[in-house]
Amino acid sequence: MSDHPLQKILDDIERRRAERPVVIFDLDGTLYDNRPRTLRILHAFAASLEHEHARDAAVIRSLAVDDLKYLIDDSLSPYNVKPEVIERAKKAWFSRFFTDTACADDVPVRGAVPFARACYNRGATVVYLTGRDIPGMLMGTVRTLRDDGFPIGVPRVELVFKPRFEDNDHAFKVASLDAMDELGTVIATFENEPGNCNMFHRRWPASYAVLVTTQHAPGAPPLESACIRVAHFDHP
Repeated sequence: MSDHPLQKILDDIERRRAERPVVIFDLDGTLYDNRPRTLRILHAFAASLEHEHARDAAVIRSLAVDDLKYLIDDSLSPYNVKPEVIERAKKAWFSRFFTDTACADDVPVRGAVPFARACYNRGATVVYLTGRDIPGMLMGTVRTLRDDGFPIGVPRVELVFKPRFEDNDHAFKVASLDAMDELGTVIATFENEPGNCNMFHRRWPASYAVLVTTQHAPGAPPLESACIRVAHFDHP
């Protein structure tokens, strides 16, 4: 038996099938790398810039996924993109990022699809608990999950979205915790935001609270010592 935490989670799911095991996954930054979504929006924005901003347009078009930070400002400022262009880029990003269409650019984090399927196949109820909203992103998310091979549209899979875009992500997840307990025994939670990871650990201290170390919002609290860090979902 492997000592890797991801393998331990799979083993616990199988061992505790009678307890109706539940595994909770966030989407953006956890199961999915959404930087390609941002990159496509920025490249399209750069292509629309006027000739007077040709230098900034060329800089933005040269960016690759790994050049992107969590915030647009932090992605563009180091390259001396003009402040007015950055502000316009942020508006273009905001208008397109939270849409069904843009979801198609997301790429699963390494190992995410087989791991989520393994959790499901071993008997877990898989919950996608996300800060995405129903009006703007439900249809695109379902298509992407289906096309990428994640468990979706079958018994023991739950998709939990914010009812309104304006709702605070963290508060929405806190308000969803009681409903998670109704599904069964929470075995593991996966998040890219340390604050949410800490919150899950406090709610279910006997479960695995796993932080996927992709990107998170600036100013996040320190991760509690009992939480687990993984860079991706591949494991021995």
